[in-house]
Amino acid sequence: MPPMRIIAMSDSHGDFSRVRQIFEENPGAECFIHLGDGAKDFEEAGWLFPETARLSVRGNCDFGRDEPETGFVELGGKKIFYTHGHLFHAKYGLDELERAGRERGADIVLYGHTHRADAQYREGLWLINPGSVRDSQYTPAGYLALDITPQGVVPILKKF
Repeated sequence: MPPMRIIAMSDSHGDFSRVRQIFEENPGAECFIHLGDGAKDFEEAGWLFPETARLSVRGNCDFGRDEPETGFVELGGKKIFYTHGHLFHAKYGLDELERAGRERGADIVLYGHTHRADAQYREGLWLINPGSVRDSQYTPAGYLALDITPQGVVPILKKF
C-alpha cells in the first residue's frame, strides 16, 4: 500500500488565507480535515479546491453551522476519530478523548480546541492536535501532515 497523506487543521477562527495556504502547500494530500472553529474558512477554501476530499466538524465557536460534532473515517487502513475537543474537555486533559477513541476502536484521535500542537502515542492509540491555524499565545500557527505508511503512522506538526 503506498503512503497516504492526510492534512488536519483546527482553530482558524476566520483566517481564510492560512487555510487556503494549507491547501496550496499540500496538493497531493488524499484528505483534508478541519477540526472546528473555522468551519466557514474551510468551506470557502473548499470552493477553490473542489477536487479535494474534505471532512470537518463543528467547534464551540462555529455558531449556526450544521457540521457534526464528531466524525469517524477509515483512511489508509487506519480508523480515525475526529472532533473539536470541547465535548471531551480537552483543555483539562486527554483522558476523555482517549476513552472515546478506544470505545470507537480508533487508531488515531484528531482534536483541536486547545490551540496547542501535540502528538502522543498511548498504548496503540495516537492522540494528535494540529494546534491552531492562527498564531496563539501557546504555540506558533501550524497544522498537521499525517502520513500513513506501511511502517506505521507518522505525524508531522508543521509550522508557518
